[in-house]
Amino acid sequence: MLFFSRYSYIWKFDKGQEAKYEQFIKPSNLTSLKLVTFLTIFGMSIFLIIDSFREVDFTIILDTRIGVLAIAFGIMWFAYKDLSFNAYVFCVILIVTISLGSAIVTATFAEMPPYYLTNLLFLIFVLVVTVSGLHLRYALILNLAALGTFLFYAHYVNRIPFYYSQYPHLFSIFIYIHIAGVVLEGRRRNNFLQFNNLTEQKVLVEELNQQKNKVISILSHDVATPMNSLSTILYLQSRGKIDEKNLKSSLKELSDEFNNVSFLLHSLVRWSRSQIQGFVLDKTTVSVLDLLENKVRLFHTQLTDKNLELKIQVDQAAYLNVDEDMIRIALRNLISNAIKFAKKNSVIHLEATKNGNDMVQILITNQGNPIPPELQRKLFTYQMPSSADTKGERGVGLGLAMSAFFVRLNEGRMYLVHSEKDVTSFCMELPTGVYQQ
Repeated sequence: MLFFSRYSYIWKFDKGQEAKYEQFIKPSNLTSLKLVTFLTIFGMSIFLIIDSFREVDFTIILDTRIGVLAIAFGIMWFAYKDLSFNAYVFCVILIVTISLGSAIVTATFAEMPPYYLTNLLFLIFVLVVTVSGLHLRYALILNLAALGTFLFYAHYVNRIPFYYSQYPHLFSIFIYIHIAGVVLEGRRRNNFLQFNNLTEQKVLVEELNQQKNKVISILSHDVATPMNSLSTILYLQSRGKIDEKNLKSSLKELSDEFNNVSFLLHSLVRWSRSQIQGFVLDKTTVSVLDLLENKVRLFHTQLTDKNLELKIQVDQAAYLNVDEDMIRIALRNLISNAIKFAKKNSVIHLEATKNGNDMVQILITNQGNPIPPELQRKLFTYQMPSSADTKGERGVGLGLAMSAFFVRLNEGRMYLVHSEKDVTSFCMELPTGVYQQ
């Protein structure tokens, strides 16, 4: 039983993966259908020539052969179209049906040699399993139907001793050919699994490369800019080319820039550590109210510059069981984005409530231009391009992806609630914790 459970994929994948497998083998299936159809046309044409020299009722043979050839040519024409998987299966079944049907008709009414029908049955077994490209389960069912049809014909329609003598050969070739079918199907499905793994690895490598480019962009822009500003100020001060008033103003702006750089570096270090195998979260119980109030203080200057009002509505009994450092980073990114893209003189809402699923929902809503639909699909991914805020300044598009990653690590989720009619709302759901004194 362990063997069958281990290799059950040879019979069938799960529904989603089976659909991908059918798409993967579709080109080879169409090629197999063309080959089966060609062999049918070629074989029937050769048999038609040979049968013309036999002492048989050639009129019946001619009619059945022409009928098979006409249908086979029609299937060949369809084989060059973009057939669906079900249409392809139907075409293979139709070829087997008309081939076996014509053989039974000629064996019954045209006095064909008895070995013709059994030899054709052997050929059908081989073609269905090895050439047609049908899934093993379909090939087995189709060949069983062909074998059952022959047995019924031999027992009840045309009782010839020769047919009975061929039973051992038929049964043995049936078993052997389907054992070979198991091997062939296993190889096809293993090829698909290997292709799937390579595709997933390619996507992972591309994503890692995008992450690397984002990090380099941050280091080359967000870190280099304040360093250049500091170098310029020190140069002007050493040459006595900047007065005290301008120096104080410049130092204040520079301090804000370095605070942002410090947060970026801290976020990147925390993110890098989380990528290391064996990383363990440092979970604690933390008050949602404390988290939000501490973060709001950091944005006092930005709120004042844009004359924004920040309204906080938090359930004081809401606690989280999370890695506090990660969630602080995620919250800061969300609040920072809300401020950056909010219109001047508008209101930003922060709400936190407990729901009935042992989760705390933190909702952040601002008033500003809605996020375009094409960008909404890329939110929380490393494919998110940089976007200009209301001042025209551009970020690097890493904040939301990093925040969503931290939230997922803490068994939560982050999503866009809506972004339309100048109102954008994000939600962060995190597992609740129990406060202990």
